[in-house]
Amino acid sequence: MSTPDKPHPPQHSHPNSVQERLKALIRDFRHGAWQPTGLEHRLAEHLAQSAAGSGSLSAVSIRAAVWEGSMTAIHENGGRFITLLADLLPLVEKPDAAALHTAGLALDLIETVTQEAPHRQAAPPPGACPCPSMAGNHHSGIPPAPRTPHLREDSRRLRVDAARNHARLLDAAARIAQEHGLKHLTMEAVATAAGVGKGTVFRRFGDRTGLLQALLQHSEDTFQAAHLNGLDQADGRDKAIQQLRAFGVAAIRRYAEEMELQIAAEPSPDQRYRRAPRRSYHERVSVLLSLAAPEADAELFSHALLGYLEPALLRHLSDQCNLPLQRLEKGWLELVSRLTQEDTAPHDVA
Repeated sequence: MSTPDKPHPPQHSHPNSVQERLKALIRDFRHGAWQPTGLEHRLAEHLAQSAAGSGSLSAVSIRAAVWEGSMTAIHENGGRFITLLADLLPLVEKPDAAALHTAGLALDLIETVTQEAPHRQAAPPPGACPCPSMAGNHHSGIPPAPRTPHLREDSRRLRVDAARNHARLLDAAARIAQEHGLKHLTMEAVATAAGVGKGTVFRRFGDRTGLLQALLQHSEDTFQAAHLNGLDQADGRDKAIQQLRAFGVAAIRRYAEEMELQIAAEPSPDQRYRRAPRRSYHERVSVLLSLAAPEADAELFSHALLGYLEPALLRHLSDQCNLPLQRLEKGWLELVSRLTQEDTAPHDVA
């Protein structure tokens, strides 16, 4: 339902800023605090259908939605949805790894919205643009989205097929990188390994840089799904220590398997601690450490723990100092034990 809140002012389109606002909107949608109006729902359907073939949002579709819906949608729900789309546009036009992740979150929100029944379109508030070509849903320039179950199912099937093809291409790319190294990871090699035309790979990722970013993001999503889930505070100290130990060992093994990719994606020093994954890791380790060692400065010591897991350091220790992987893992376990003052010695790595 519409709220009387004033439209949000335009914000700088930094990936982290847009990502945090996306997460807030997703959370509000799930809790019912943000209920898309009929127009917002229809814009979301328009974007979802545009993304069905490729599995990703395009600048063209976002620009069309912003242009067609902004004059009316800016007055609905405080303008949060349409302003977010406008700020997402420059990230999609010139994507990096963080921007691609943000665009993926946006598509998740859009597809989730389209699965819900739309709410009735609220009337524009006094003073809204009276122009029929902009103010009315039926004259906004976007054709009414199909409502029949058959067309909805077709759209959903297309999105599923696109996601399946996307995963197959990334699996092929991961195998090539792991078996032959990044220098052999080309668009042609991925197309051959996946059994598709080279044009399909270019349409999906744009270029080799886009492929590398997507491959890194796929690895990141898999790792976060397995190791960054919330922890019930009632589980207590022992469970926190166990998960803290498992997090570090998993990170070390992951980096060992894809070290070349991780080093290639290493950000500049001034951006290293501002990246979304690093901030997510810090938040996770801080929560675990605050439960495992209540007297410690969890926020500060979490940075020290994560320093041990930096890909550049792990490469130096493994490749240049010739330290075996098992010793690096045991080093992490001992570091956790000393910091949390465990009564028992670190367990052997499973």
